[in-house]
Amino acid sequence: MYLVAYNRDHVIELLRTTTPQQLRTDLRSGRMGQRLSPAQRAELDAILFDWEQRALGAMPLRDTLLVDTERGPRAYGLLCADVSMERLKLPPTQISQHPMAAGDLHTLPPTLANDPALQGLGHFAQRAGLTLAIQHTPTDFSLPTNLDALLPPEPTPFNPELFEPPRGWRRMLAVVLATSGMTLLGMPVLVGQLPEYPAGLPLALITTALLVGVRAGRAGYVGSLCIWLVAQLPSFRHDTTASLIWPALPLIAAGLLLLSVDRRVRTMWAWIRRQMFGISASSKSQQ
Repeated sequence: MYLVAYNRDHVIELLRTTTPQQLRTDLRSGRMGQRLSPAQRAELDAILFDWEQRALGAMPLRDTLLVDTERGPRAYGLLCADVSMERLKLPPTQISQHPMAAGDLHTLPPTLANDPALQGLGHFAQRAGLTLAIQHTPTDFSLPTNLDALLPPEPTPFNPELFEPPRGWRRMLAVVLATSGMTLLGMPVLVGQLPEYPAGLPLALITTALLVGVRAGRAGYVGSLCIWLVAQLPSFRHDTTASLIWPALPLIAAGLLLLSVDRRVRTMWAWIRRQMFGISASSKSQQ
């Protein structure tokens, strides 16, 4: 008999959240199965493949074990063997003097605590949050008694604050508007001229494309209109002195206020900030 420390919590999570099809993909890609022998990997792959052929591949692994009670315990034992960290053979004297049944242990029995190696394994399992088990073979693990209670996780509720890229007709309309604006900006440049009013119709089309893409509300459209009108004021030019810009300040304040009120616009800016900070953080870590 053997005393083994394995990550039972990880296997339980696999039963709840993973399907045989996903498990077989991970097994073949090498993301799991490193602690299994070639024969054990082939056996687990064959079981998972047969479950796929029986239309069980898309079910949670817990449901598959409930359906196939013959090979379910064997597949569970192979999964536990793959997450076994340490395994020690029990002394023959301990087995003969104190008969022990195979199964999980909550704590190390006093009869085994006298052995320094077994005691060290018990301390290691306690520190690492592992489960101790007594087994006859490397894949001798008992199934959880509460399989029915291992329900799959509840679906994540829709979060309206998550930014969603445009799809369908909204995406096509946004592409047409943005392409039209960029064309109006680029055509004069191609013939060697500068756009006469770059902040006019081209900017309006590009801004409208952005608002359509994020599904902005009325506040977003009106706020963007206020910002767009600022660039159309006769006094708002690159050579204008600061004393002549003050008439545009109310429009700027109103536009920024309305944009901040629109939830979709706020979500877009939060997504952009996360992307920018994520890129900067990853580049710093690489340096």
